[in-house]
Amino acid sequence: MDFLDTAKIIDSLREKNPLVHCITNYVTASTVANGLLAAGASPIMADSPLDAQDIASKADALSLNMGTPSKDRMRAMLIAAQCAADAGKPVVLDPVGAGSTDNRLRSSLQLLRQYHFAAIRANASEIAALLGASAVTMKLEKGVDSKEHSLEDTISLAKQASERFSCTVAVTGKTDVVACGSRVALIENGIPLMSKITGTGCLASALSAAACAASNNSFEAVCAAMSLIGVAGEAAGETARGTGSLYVGMMDALTNINGTELSRKAKIKLIT
Repeated sequence: MDFLDTAKIIDSLREKNPLVHCITNYVTASTVANGLLAAGASPIMADSPLDAQDIASKADALSLNMGTPSKDRMRAMLIAAQCAADAGKPVVLDPVGAGSTDNRLRSSLQLLRQYHFAAIRANASEIAALLGASAVTMKLEKGVDSKEHSLEDTISLAKQASERFSCTVAVTGKTDVVACGSRVALIENGIPLMSKITGTGCLASALSAAACAASNNSFEAVCAAMSLIGVAGEAAGETARGTGSLYVGMMDALTNINGTELSRKAKIKLIT
């Protein structure tokens, strides 16, 4: 990838200040909103079906997250997705826990059948569940966990899902894999401690939606978003003493990183 394009996407995001409608996990809504603001986007965290159409019509992108599903939240997602489809606005799906319950899997697949998505951002087990290959394990004390997948398997899952759902697919893990058609990128940014902060995945999905609003190339936009949050984690990790200071440091880093710095620190490798 031409890293200059990645730089342009992040600088364009800050310049355009896209309004991102987030129907998201209430557990992580604050993290998502603060992260979007820090990166230069404008979040609106509205999940009621009563105003979904009005808000979606004003937004530049839509981020849908299955972290805390409910009937009303699903109704709002369907209304907002239809509005975004009618207006040609990018939509990103985060199928949290797909396969851990029938409801999450059915709801995610319903959205994917009915609407075109710019991107899906998930872990390997969630993508495998969408493809019918395996399920996500859920432990009451630990939330939704991803089974171990080799990098080779993760690349295969990303490519299969991109073909099945005709969109860019980001499979996040130790190495993030982004696939779209014949293009596949590996992203090595980030630190292990980020996984101990609830909401980094949700924020990655929302940042992907914001980046897609700033670029008409969803593959490069998602690569930029994945490397952005990873670089922010690396910067914060240099001085963090634990997860609390890491969270604050990530918000500071997202506020201050520009396109030139991101292009210098991004560890993106195109493999096809």
